[in-house]
Amino acid sequence: MNIFVGAKEMGKTETENWDGTEVVEQEVKRPGKGPKKVLVISGVMCGGIAFLLWATFGFPRKLKNPRIFKEKTCAWNATLCPQGWNRIHNKCFFLSEQEKTWRDSQANCMAYHGTLVIFSSQNEVDILTYYMGPSSYWIGLKKQNASKHWIWANGDALSNRFTINGNEKCAFIFKKGISSANCKDMKKYICSREGVCP
Repeated sequence: MNIFVGAKEMGKTETENWDGTEVVEQEVKRPGKGPKKVLVISGVMCGGIAFLLWATFGFPRKLKNPRIFKEKTCAWNATLCPQGWNRIHNKCFFLSEQEKTWRDSQANCMAYHGTLVIFSSQNEVDILTYYMGPSSYWIGLKKQNASKHWIWANGDALSNRFTINGNEKCAFIFKKGISSANCKDMKKYICSREGVCP
């Protein structure tokens, strides 16, 4: 049987056990409880703000990259090309005036949503050589690593439609045909991309 005799003074309660020993009870403050509350509250607020932004603006609407132009189908003679580009059927071609390495040329074409030129017909080759003048231009053909096979910039293998002279890894076009050179050589380049419907 416990008999408690207590007196309160400034947050302490003193009691005695039945055997006469004194028991002292104190209120203990736990450190770190305040910062945890702030962290939880700020996390909830940030989540709420993020949800409101998502709901208001509806992003991400789709997981695809946004397109500058909406994809429409139209006749090949109705397609448009960016200013300074030439249209051949439904494709757009850009002949550079600057010289770059093959890799830098490809990067520049990609900045305009295209690649180094990929020929789909001999007709395209013939028309472009008419516009080229005496210069040589990088095209989108390259040998991958030690492979002897030519690969277009879009990943397709080269068919036997074109003959490529030389033993280097990057292809270029000039008035007399298609040849190869060291990829670090400086040449002008031709970009290609799909035309867009108005």
